[in-house]
Amino acid sequence: MENRNYRIVFLRVVLSILMLTLIFRLFYIQVIKGDFYSQKAVEQKIRSFKILERRGEIYDRNMIPFTDREYKEYIFAIPKMLTDKEKAAKVISEIAAVDYEDVLKSLRSAKDYVKYEVKFNLNNKLPIGIFKLALPQRYSQNSLAKHVIGYIGDKKMGLEDAFDGILNSKREDSIAVFTDGNNTDYIKGLGVRLKTSGKEVLGVKTTLDYHIQKAVENVLDKNMVDGAAVVLDIKTGDILAMASRPNFDQNNIQAYLNSSNEEFINKAVSMYPPGSIFKIVVAAAALEYNKVNLQDTFYCSGSYDINGIVFHDYKGESHGVINMVKGFAVSCNTTFIKIGQITGAKNILEMARNFGIENDDGLPIPEQIGRLPKLSDTYGAGIGNLSIGQGDVLMTPLQAADIAATIANNGVRNVPRLVTAIVDEEGKEIEKLSQKKSYRVISEKNAKILKEMMREVVIDPEGTGKRAETTYGSAGKTGSAEVSKELNIYHAWFTGFVPFDKPKYAISIFVKNGDTGGTKAAPLFKEIAEEIMKY
Repeated sequence: MENRNYRIVFLRVVLSILMLTLIFRLFYIQVIKGDFYSQKAVEQKIRSFKILERRGEIYDRNMIPFTDREYKEYIFAIPKMLTDKEKAAKVISEIAAVDYEDVLKSLRSAKDYVKYEVKFNLNNKLPIGIFKLALPQRYSQNSLAKHVIGYIGDKKMGLEDAFDGILNSKREDSIAVFTDGNNTDYIKGLGVRLKTSGKEVLGVKTTLDYHIQKAVENVLDKNMVDGAAVVLDIKTGDILAMASRPNFDQNNIQAYLNSSNEEFINKAVSMYPPGSIFKIVVAAAALEYNKVNLQDTFYCSGSYDINGIVFHDYKGESHGVINMVKGFAVSCNTTFIKIGQITGAKNILEMARNFGIENDDGLPIPEQIGRLPKLSDTYGAGIGNLSIGQGDVLMTPLQAADIAATIANNGVRNVPRLVTAIVDEEGKEIEKLSQKKSYRVISEKNAKILKEMMREVVIDPEGTGKRAETTYGSAGKTGSAEVSKELNIYHAWFTGFVPFDKPKYAISIFVKNGDTGGTKAAPLFKEIAEEIMKY
């Protein structure tokens, strides 16, 4: 009898445990994990169609995006959800301004969905199976810094190419459509929803300043410039703006593939003969190697013969007996050829390399590094071309701005940089990108002398850069690189800094085949400087 009672008690305990386990399990499934399993059940009855791949954005230094700035509205239709395809085709053709028969043909096809750009917004209620959605546009007509940002597609260019592995997140936005129990037909009453995969999207933070970039591009476009402009932060070496013209449409690359107008060439990092802006380097070498002092005088003769090769001042003008400061202000070629002879080609070439010419600074976009002649090519008349930035001397507008920035920064070169960090969507820096170490190029004393010389270019009554003066005080150097003596064609240059008393921005202007530097480039410097100083 006792054994029987024991078995009954035991069975009751076991049944109680099983019941409690079952109750707990049901509670766990329905309450604790209810949302999870409901979601899973729903997902089993959802079909998804990818409509967009999310790509990381490219930002300015203040996290203002250069990409995905504009949205465009589209109308989507899911043919299997439409009960009246003729009516749907009529609605779509009116909204998208497309042919009715073409739309109807698409709706009768086996496509999962069809998409058209919205041209007209009608107040009509859309039939079930049709909806509107605004999608980000990677590029637009008003996109800035196109030669820096580049583009993505069958071919790649710029930062889009350099950081493709980081920007290409593969996060997908999809249209989710509910299906029946057999997963064969769409449940029309439940409509559609948007789904986003949970993959992380990373972006690139540049040194560019969106507002400064816009101001620079506006000036170039207003003046219809064929050339480039660069703005550097003197204290950091950060590239705040880099613009090249002519421009191109990132959404229509095919239109330029057979063009000869150099739309794809980033002239800001392409090398050209610098002309007289190279006299900054010559003057720096003369001072730093103690070859010339400010009391030394030279005769600006209008022309100068070296071994039968005659070099001329602009229009053969002579300024008589002058020192290096005056010769720099009026850009006397004959004076600087004599200074070059005294200083020596070896010292000038070494100084040019210290300033960064022929150095690869490791920018993430293709950059030409400039070119200097071999020492053997500077013998005889070769020193003449070197001293006035002609012949085999080539540099980029970025390098020109870099030289001006180094002078303004009391002789210390901050190596230019373009990208500072990899960031997430909230702007948090995931990885900081290092900058090359700064170094001294010339002494602070000589940098101060050169700053004063660059100021004289702008304020001397005979100075070649008078048109670059601003209300903040400008300093710089003009350049007119001879392209064709017969046709009187020059590349126009101006490189300098602003304000003079407390330098903040270094700016270089290059105008291809654009007349003299004082006539064409100096006024552009003034416009840009006046505009960006507002910030």
